[in-house]
Amino acid sequence: MNDPDRSLADIKQAAIGQVDILAPELIALSRRLFDHPETAYEEVNACRWLAEFLASKGFTVKTGVGGVDTAFSARPETTLPAKPAIAFLAEYDALPKIGHGCGHNLIAAASIGAFVALCRAWPDPPGAVRLIGTPAEEGGGGKARLAEAGLFDGVDFALMFHPGNANRLGGNSHGRIKARVEFFGRAAHAASAPEKGINALDAMISTFNSIGLMRQQMPAIDCIHGIITAGGDAPNIIPDYTAALFYIRSKDREYLKTLFGRFEECCNGAAQASGCTTKVTVLPPSLEPMKRNPVMEEVWRKNLVRLGIEPCLTDGPSGSTDLGNISQIMPVIQPYLALVSEEIAAHTKEFADATVSPTGQRVLVNAAKLLAMTAADYLACGEIRQATARAFETTT
Repeated sequence: MNDPDRSLADIKQAAIGQVDILAPELIALSRRLFDHPETAYEEVNACRWLAEFLASKGFTVKTGVGGVDTAFSARPETTLPAKPAIAFLAEYDALPKIGHGCGHNLIAAASIGAFVALCRAWPDPPGAVRLIGTPAEEGGGGKARLAEAGLFDGVDFALMFHPGNANRLGGNSHGRIKARVEFFGRAAHAASAPEKGINALDAMISTFNSIGLMRQQMPAIDCIHGIITAGGDAPNIIPDYTAALFYIRSKDREYLKTLFGRFEECCNGAAQASGCTTKVTVLPPSLEPMKRNPVMEEVWRKNLVRLGIEPCLTDGPSGSTDLGNISQIMPVIQPYLALVSEEIAAHTKEFADATVSPTGQRVLVNAAKLLAMTAADYLACGEIRQATARAFETTT
């Protein structure tokens, strides 16, 4: 801290005060995203609105970064030391039909609020503070694309929050391979000349059955699930083409490769049994499992307690996220704050509606405060940074 008379506690309190000042604008921003949901890589309005908001607060904003039209980055106009460097991450894509059923409107507004509040409360921190707008978390792997483009180069620590059903310090996630499976057979009249056909639907059904049997020998925490996207045209025509989309998930990076190999064997076996040919295509980007950082999760826990929020020390169910890819190249945290009860699942209309409820507004404001406070801890304390780096190197 450049001001020797100013303590870290003073900086945190100032950031809390700045979030309170920003709160009406952050709530309105979240509501605007809620009212105009946009799906992966279609977040044209969301990107523009968020960028305009930050520009109006005096920040330098670039859109279309990392080769992604709906991504953006922001930083203070003043020159700061290059290291250490932190990045607040903002998600803002919605789900098809459901809208913001994963609460990304809250995530975006909270990260932006934390970024603005910290920069106002601490205009001369001993490091660089950035915000990165990351589109297409829902199925699009936006962060993975941005990482491949080098947008996170030079960043030492990244943080965001996620709404959920408990105040968890973080969560595990599965690595995920997305694959399209196609079978090619031969059409024939299903009644008058079935012997002349090669049934691509038989191959697809055999694949699903083989995967169902394989689940008996899979680790309980791993999973394979899929849908048929092309199953034939008419009951009286033996299908000559079928297609399906599968997700193959594992919490272990190496076992994910093994599991995908077994999945391919199921497809090949079904093709051989039916007389079809098959094609398995991996659809990038693949997602990595989450590599958690216990040091920064403990920093978050202490800040929770400071705000009078009771932490939950157990893990909940997990899916997959492109934040896992970032967690493999630098320390990250993604804590959860309770938005709904355990009876309400994410990716539902009920979850989306909760984001604009009074509870959703309170979660948004608390998340912005906690993100700003945790970032301040990282920037201010060399011991925390060193311990965070050691935990990153040793955690699997």
